[in-house]
Amino acid sequence: MGGMRRSKTTNTLVIVSDYTKGIYHDKWIGGVLHYTGMGKSGDQDLYWSQNATLAECGLNGVDVHLFEAIDAGEYVYCGRIELVDKPYVDIQPGEDGALRKVWMFPVRPIPDNDVQKPQMFVFKDMEDYKVRGGNVDEEYTKMLQERKMRKTKTPIVTASVYVKPEQKASVVILRIL
Repeated sequence: MGGMRRSKTTNTLVIVSDYTKGIYHDKWIGGVLHYTGMGKSGDQDLYWSQNATLAECGLNGVDVHLFEAIDAGEYVYCGRIELVDKPYVDIQPGEDGALRKVWMFPVRPIPDNDVQKPQMFVFKDMEDYKVRGGNVDEEYTKMLQERKMRKTKTPIVTASVYVKPEQKASVVILRIL
């Protein structure tokens, strides 16, 4: 399947943030999802496949939709999203466990909506992430294993997503005499 699927027919890109598989390390920081690009092993390429589509979504006319998998096999539609900053490089383990360079895409929902997220992946801001986020992926993996043993659901938090109002250009009306 893959975490990014493009439809040229509908001119859309669907991205899936799946917390249950543990291969990609997506994080919500200050209302922005830092979404890991495509590629399971080795360094990722910004210009390869749907990484390029997502990186250019503000220019290429492609609508991007977000789904999140908080519990295995259960996908929550979170709506359309937009890229809010330039993609950046992070270091994460690949499928083989070796560290590699990955592309992170800072995205947020359009319009402001209530997106349900695993509480441990929600951080107030970058400082909060630095304090609490160091081993969140390992903690989440342990929690999933414990939940399987007890057969309980993942705790979910609804966090507000703050959308900054866009500055509108001034309209000039010419008067013809």
